[in-house]
Amino acid sequence: MSFPVTVSDMAPPVGSRVIIQIAVSADFNISAEVARQRANRFLIMNLGDQLYAGIPELVIGEHLSWRVPVHLALSRGGYLGKVGDLRIDAQTGDIEVEPPQTLARLADHAEVLYERAALPPRTGE
Repeated sequence: MSFPVTVSDMAPPVGSRVIIQIAVSADFNISAEVARQRANRFLIMNLGDQLYAGIPELVIGEHLSWRVPVHLALSRGGYLGKVGDLRIDAQTGDIEVEPPQTLARLADHAEVLYERAALPPRTGE
């Protein structure tokens, strides 16, 4: 199994040689697939069924978590774009909107994408 790993707060100088060794000791209870399922359920319960969870990225920081991108797609308009990210704790499964975003900002960004979309006309109108 492979998945992307994001390392934040690291800015090596240009031209430097970097060796990255990752050793993590933590309880890992939430898989990428479970994180995605939880994110989708959270989105449906809080923002509706036009938003969906993308492929999670494992984030290694103070604790392990999954960064799950949130996308907007319409049944008659297709994919409209990414609206933000959710963070799923890899140990507890707790969900939070990736700071500095909020649930309201995700909804606002989805609305902006919707308004900018060139949607096909409905048939029969």
